[in-house]
Amino acid sequence: MNREEARLELDATTLRPQDASPEARAMAESDLELGEWLTKRTAFDEQVAGAFAASIPAGLRESILQNARRPARRSFRWILPVLAAAAAAVVVGWTMLWPVSNSMPDWQAESLAAVTNVQYGMSKVDHMSRDFEAIKKMLVADQSPTPVRLPGTVGTMPVLACKHIKIAGRAASIICFEIEPGKEAHLVVVESAGLPGLPPQLQPQFKTSKNWNMATWSDGSQTFLLATTADEAALKKLFGLA
Repeated sequence: MNREEARLELDATTLRPQDASPEARAMAESDLELGEWLTKRTAFDEQVAGAFAASIPAGLRESILQNARRPARRSFRWILPVLAAAAAAVVVGWTMLWPVSNSMPDWQAESLAAVTNVQYGMSKVDHMSRDFEAIKKMLVADQSPTPVRLPGTVGTMPVLACKHIKIAGRAASIICFEIEPGKEAHLVVVESAGLPGLPPQLQPQFKTSKNWNMATWSDGSQTFLLATTADEAALKKLFGLA
C-alpha cells in the first residue's frame, strides 16, 4: 500500500477509524505528513457530521426505535413523517455545505457543483496518479481538455487525480491537486468558444462562496476554475499575489 492508497482508505473512514485497515492506520502513524492530513480531515468531517446532527429533529432516533419495536401488523403511517423529518435534516445539512449560487455564470455553477461532488465523495474520480504528465495522457485518452499552460505555480502543485466531466454540454476536465497538506484544489478546464460569462484573459478573478475559495480566468482558447477549501491566501499565493 502506498501513501495515496492509504489516504483514500483513511478518507473513507475518518468517522469510522476502526474500519480502516491496520496497514493504513500504521502508515498514518509513521508518516508525519499523512498523519497531519488525517487529523485535519477528521476534524472537518466531524464538523460536517455535527452540522447534520444539529439539524436532526429532537427525539428522531427514539421515535424510530420505539416504532420499530411495535408489532408488524400495526400501521406504518408513522414512517412517513419520520422519514420526511430525516430527509429535511439531510437537506438542511447539505445546504450548509453547497457553495453554488444563482449569481454565478452557468459554466461556473456547473464547474463548482462538479468539484463539490468530487470533494465530498459524491462523485468518483476516473484516474489517480502522482505524475502530471500521466494525468494529461489519461485526459487525452478520455477526449477531455488538458491545460496548455497554467499561471504562476498552479501546475507545480502535487497532482492527485483527474475526471472527465461535461460543462455547458461540452467535454471538460477536473484535475485534483494538493494545495497544502490535507487540502485539495480542483482545477476545471473547459474550452472557451461560445461559453457565456467568460472571465478576463490571463487575469484571475477571485470569489468566495460558503467555505470555498475560487479563481477563474481564461487563457487563449481555454477557461479555468480553480476551487479549494484552503484559505484565500493559499489560493492567491499560487498566482504570486500573497
